[in-house]
Amino acid sequence: MSKLKTYIRKTHRDKSVHSHGLPHMICFRVTRFCNARCGFCLAPPDNGIHPPFEILKERIDWVFANGVKTIHFCGGEPTIHHHLPELITYVNKQGRKSKLTTNGISISEELIRTLRSCNTAVKVSLHGPAEHHNDVVGVDAFDKTTSGIQRLVSAGVSTSVQTTIVNGHLDVIDWTIKFCLDNKIQLISFLPFIPRGNGKENRGKYELSYDERRYLYNRVRQEKLKFGRRLDIRLLDFNSQSIHVVESDGRVVLEAATEARDVLLYTINASS
Repeated sequence: MSKLKTYIRKTHRDKSVHSHGLPHMICFRVTRFCNARCGFCLAPPDNGIHPPFEILKERIDWVFANGVKTIHFCGGEPTIHHHLPELITYVNKQGRKSKLTTNGISISEELIRTLRSCNTAVKVSLHGPAEHHNDVVGVDAFDKTTSGIQRLVSAGVSTSVQTTIVNGHLDVIDWTIKFCLDNKIQLISFLPFIPRGNGKENRGKYELSYDERRYLYNRVRQEKLKFGRRLDIRLLDFNSQSIHVVESDGRVVLEAATEARDVLLYTINASS
C-alpha cells in the first residue's frame, strides 16, 4: 500500500483530522532561515525565499478554510521574520489560536507584547547547560536564550521548554528539570534526536543507542510521576509519529522522521 493511501486511511480513523486531511493544529514555517546552526536541525536553511507577509497571510487563510484551528509558528527560526508579530495578531483577529516554537535568541519587546495580548503559548528550545547548549546550536546563544525565557515568564507569557536529547548527554534531563523549577516553568518536552535535516549528516554523532532511548523513556515516566502537577514532563518522539507542516515554499507535507518518508499532500499557490 502506498504512503498516501495509508495516510488517507489513518486520517479517516483519526477524529482530530479534518475531512480535508488537515489536523486542528498545524506547524507553519514562516521561514527556513535561522540565526543558529543546530547540528540536529529538522528544517535547516534550504536556499529558499523569506516569504512576504501577504503570501503567508494567504496560506493562513487557506489552512483555516481547510479546518485548522491553531497555527503553530515554527521554522527555521520564526522570530527572525520581521512580520511575525503581525502574523500572530492576524491569527488572533480571525478568532483562532497560535503557538510559537523558538530558539529564544532574538525575542523583541514588540513580540513579547504581541504574544501576551494574543495569549500565544511559546516553546523555547534549550538543550542543557551553557557549554553543551552552545555546542549543539553552533553559536554562543545560551545567555540570550535563557534571558529570553526569563523575559517571557516575567511578562506573563505561557512558556515551556523543549530539549533535544543526544548521544552521551542524558545528564541534561536533570539539568533541564532544575532549570524549569528554578524559573517557574511548568512544562518540559524532551525530544529524542531524529535523523532528518542536519541530523541526517550528524547521525553518527548524535543518535541515541537502544539503551539510551530506553533510559530516556523510563526517566520521563518516572519524573512525570514524581513531579505530578508541579511540573508537566513529556516525551515527544518524532521517530514514531508524523506531523503536518506548511513549508516556507507553500508545500503542505506530512513530515516523518526522515525526508525519504515524507508525503507531499498539497501545494498552496498564491491566491489559491
